[in-house]
Amino acid sequence: MTYHVAKNGAQLGQLSEEDIQQRLQRGELSADDLCWAEGMTDWQPLGACIALASSPVVVPSAFNPYAPPSANITVDRPAGSLGGHPGFWIRVAAHIIDAILMGIAGAVMGAIVGFSMAAAGNATASQIELAANLLGIVLNWLYYAFMESSSSQGTLGKKALGIVVTDLQGRRISFARATGRYFGQIVSAVTLCIGYMMCGWTERKQCLHDMMAGCLLYRKTA
Repeated sequence: MTYHVAKNGAQLGQLSEEDIQQRLQRGELSADDLCWAEGMTDWQPLGACIALASSPVVVPSAFNPYAPPSANITVDRPAGSLGGHPGFWIRVAAHIIDAILMGIAGAVMGAIVGFSMAAAGNATASQIELAANLLGIVLNWLYYAFMESSSSQGTLGKKALGIVVTDLQGRRISFARATGRYFGQIVSAVTLCIGYMMCGWTERKQCLHDMMAGCLLYRKTA
């Protein structure tokens, strides 16, 4: 079972019970830190969450002297509950959807720019091609950065497959972070695409550019 864990009012992301126990042993977490999982009505002390995971008896938070008011924790999650991290193939499917959409948009915009420059009569074919390529780069960057930093937290392809992009605490990312994640894909690509394939075996299914930008991808369960 996995839990959303918070320490000193800041979320640490979604951790497995085994990971929590290891962090408790290392002193990185304490029993008084907070956790939440789907089905729980409020945040609970970490010690109570681990106890609940091994016992069917649920201790109401009202009788727990360590449970702080829920208002002390800001849960900045996307609408609906967050599930696990999407793997390699579902991310490929989302990318294909986005590539098709951006290919259509880029072709239309490129044709408009090309016809406009040709009509002006002062541009060569190579200049028109260069302008179209630069326009494609800018359109792709703005599409990914704006959509992933917006309230939807994902491109149209990701939304279609129920995927959202967050920071390491499960929160909405900024435009600057989304920009870093987008251009970080260059590094994932030049490593013979190993940077992309890393989401198939890393603990939280992160690609190299996700790690560079400090981002996580989640599946929405509702």
